Amino acid sequence: MLTLAKLVPINLESEKQRFFAENGNYNPQFEYEDNFHPDELLVHGLPEKDLSALADKIVHEDVAAQLAADAKEKVDGLLSQEAVTKKVEAFLQLHDLSERYSITWSSSFVARTSITATNIKLRIPAAFRSQEDLLGMLYHEVGTHALRRVNYEKQPWFKKKKQFGFGSYLRTEEGLASLHSLLPLKNKSAYGSALRYLAVAHAQQEGFAETYKFVSQYVDDPERRWAITFKQKRGLTDTSLPGGYTKDLVYFAGLVEVWRYLNQRNFEVDGLYFGKLAKEDVEKAREINPAFEPLLPSFYVTDKDSYRRLMQEIGQINHLL
Repeated sequence: MLTLAKLVPINLESEKQRFFAENGNYNPQFEYEDNFHPDELLVHGLPEKDLSALADKIVHEDVAAQLAADAKEKVDGLLSQEAVTKKVEAFLQLHDLSERYSITWSSSFVARTSITATNIKLRIPAAFRSQEDLLGMLYHEVGTHALRRVNYEKQPWFKKKKQFGFGSYLRTEEGLASLHSLLPLKNKSAYGSALRYLAVAHAQQEGFAETYKFVSQYVDDPERRWAITFKQKRGLTDTSLPGGYTKDLVYFAGLVEVWRYLNQRNFEVDGLYFGKLAKEDVEKAREINPAFEPLLPSFYVTDKDSYRRLMQEIGQINHLL
């Protein structure tokens, strides 16, 4: 089974330094500790033309605003590590998860934020430009991933998905989380996930240096450009070749699919919180455990009408209707 740890090259830092030393004109030559089959890089599929067109439209409509936000970030700076930690701790406490989750900071993390069953991992330096940006992360990681995990552990099908006939849940998982990360933002464009979808498409046709140049049109910060490009080209040894790991497409594809699913159900999310399950398996989960009452995020239960209005706004801005 291919894990993200297997996709981290053992010479990542030295190749990154060489890439920047050569002004972005070098295609890194990565080495890995473990072997994996090239087909595993495509387990999440390939970009689709209709979604690529939608992603392209969203990105081009919002690029000026995003570049302006990047410029403002350089002036205003980022939130401090202390401020981020306090906000994360408060959000965990709000959902009675303080005892469950620890917080780990490290400069070695590839992603800005990630979450396991018991740990929230945050990359140093803290990469949050505002309180709403930080809140979006918490809606994504805790309000979606953590709560779905906690509910999953209470189900009779916990660790028995194949036995009960449940399918792959990743698109639903990341799609719902990506939607929720937009809720507290003033600008509810799905720019980030749309750009990553386009980056996947470019990486399947081009090498590392060319993909980086494509991303450079839309992201001002070189470190962020590198992170986006690396995620699309990881898994390859010679990154001058087309291809790479396509997991990043599930965020935008899932966002579109889940929004349309919820739009047909008046944005009632309870069923999606029965556990870590695909939207196609919600009714099956209800039949198996009809009396189950899932733990739900505070941003939903405190004002469901506001949640619906914000989700409708996301749909309109991103042409999801």
